[in-house]
Amino acid sequence: MKQVNFKRVAIQHFLSVGEEPVVVDFSKGLHVITGTNKDKPDRRNAIGKSTIADSIYFAIFGDTLRELKKDLIPNNITGGKTHVELDFEVATAKETTKYKVIRHLNPSKVLIFKNDVDITRDSIANTNKFICDVTSATPSIFQNCVIMTVNNAVPFMAKSKIEKRKFIEDIFGMEVFSQMLAQLRVEYNDLKRDHDIVQATLVEVKNQNNNFVKQKEAALTKREEKKQVYVERKDNNIIEKERLNTRLKEFEDEDTSKIEERIKHYTNTLVTVEEKISEKTVEVSTKKAELSHSKSAYNKIGTDAAECPVCLRPMEDHDVEYMEKEKSILRTKLIKFGDDIKLLSEGLDKAKEAKAKCMQIIQSNNNKLSEAKLANQKRESIQQRINQLDDWLEELEVDLKTVGSTETDFDNLIIETEKRLKDTEDKVENFRKDLSKLDIVKYVVSEEGVKSFIVNKLLELLNNKLLTYLRKLDSNSICIFNEYFEEEITNEKNKICSYFNFSGAERKSIDLACLFTFSDMRRMQGGVKYNLAIYDELFDSSFDEKGIELVTQILQERTEELDECSIVISHRKESIKAVTGEVIYIEKEKGISRRVAYTEL
Repeated sequence: MKQVNFKRVAIQHFLSVGEEPVVVDFSKGLHVITGTNKDKPDRRNAIGKSTIADSIYFAIFGDTLRELKKDLIPNNITGGKTHVELDFEVATAKETTKYKVIRHLNPSKVLIFKNDVDITRDSIANTNKFICDVTSATPSIFQNCVIMTVNNAVPFMAKSKIEKRKFIEDIFGMEVFSQMLAQLRVEYNDLKRDHDIVQATLVEVKNQNNNFVKQKEAALTKREEKKQVYVERKDNNIIEKERLNTRLKEFEDEDTSKIEERIKHYTNTLVTVEEKISEKTVEVSTKKAELSHSKSAYNKIGTDAAECPVCLRPMEDHDVEYMEKEKSILRTKLIKFGDDIKLLSEGLDKAKEAKAKCMQIIQSNNNKLSEAKLANQKRESIQQRINQLDDWLEELEVDLKTVGSTETDFDNLIIETEKRLKDTEDKVENFRKDLSKLDIVKYVVSEEGVKSFIVNKLLELLNNKLLTYLRKLDSNSICIFNEYFEEEITNEKNKICSYFNFSGAERKSIDLACLFTFSDMRRMQGGVKYNLAIYDELFDSSFDEKGIELVTQILQERTEELDECSIVISHRKESIKAVTGEVIYIEKEKGISRRVAYTEL
């Protein structure tokens, strides 16, 4: 167990304490803090006695027991910087370590030293957390085990049912169960929400998978129908292509260039022939003209014409002989012209025949050329059609593959959704398992679970201690708690009564018995032990001298048994008689509290 030993506190400019520091050492024994108010001698309060308890609480938590606003903590008269020093040791089985906490206000600052080495954290918040970790301190622990205020707090019995329950759970250290249960409820609700989301997702995925299966079936039907159409179309195209290929064979490949060369050759020949015909025609015409002229001259020779038929001069006798001679020459020419004309006419006829033949050949080749060109055009058209059919066949093959892939696509989708379905089902199952586990854990930390088991084990001890303290306080009442932390109080006549039915002194006895009992229980449950117990206003007007004596005896026993420093804050003179340690005397004058030496009154 860890032991926290508070050694000393020094206060300056804190609440009613001014420039002059108030220093208190926490030595073993039973001490009392009391004092006087010189400003108001008739008042026993507002002296500054509780300031010491507040200063310890302030050093650790940065706050006061009364939860004052920060601007009300510094002394408003001196106006100096609030300074609180708290020295303590933390002892474990291995070692003992010294610590010092220094806390200021105006400005706010907190320092912590370990074995005189500054180990202050990077912020006030982190330093505060470190101090609480080192001391294992919480406000609840401090207010139930270290600084116990009686009059300024609502008595336990006067608390509401919910407040009582929370208080006892804190005492038993069972707030962790409530915290765990609250956290578990949050986790359970979060997990349940996630479970519901996943469950909804599961339904969605199932529906999606079913839709994919239906879509696959519909797609398969449509695919088969479409495939059949494509197959028929493809078959028709193949038949058409074969027909066109057969048709294409009907057309012999014709070399149109040769035909064009022949046409050109015979065309050129025709030109030559026509030139010869033209030439022969001219020659025949010329010869015929010459022949006609010679015939005319010949016919004139030998006539009784008075003039020469050639030169048109008057004829003379000697001209007759000449004329006969000329006539003979003309007869020869005429014969020659006749022969020439015959030959030329024959040549012209042959040329015309050659022309007719050339034209016939040209016409024939032109016809062949036209037929060849038409055939080539048909062949090209058919080839284009075949090429188009080939393209269509390729497209159909792609379409058929696409159609065939529809099933695969849906198969992939179905496989994917089935995987999601399996994963989601696994998630749902895991969520169900986790929810089941959380249900078990919730039960364990619930009122009916281990919490109930612990309570039942501790209740007997608590009730025994409570009865013991009631007897030590000479109380005639009996108070016990049931498993629901509900008190049952009986009077001396064994009659169940309400707390508020008792007198003030009897209620005070019950309150103190609860205070001591709860303090003992909290010490037993904790993993840390503190050497300091401060009781604020333990003795009040409800107690007579005998009551103070009984309480004092209890305090002396607890101080000796626990080997600690017990401090009673009281304004009752009777309390001073009970101390085994020193009297810490506080005097307040002009609004400033200071510690003075105690002189027996």
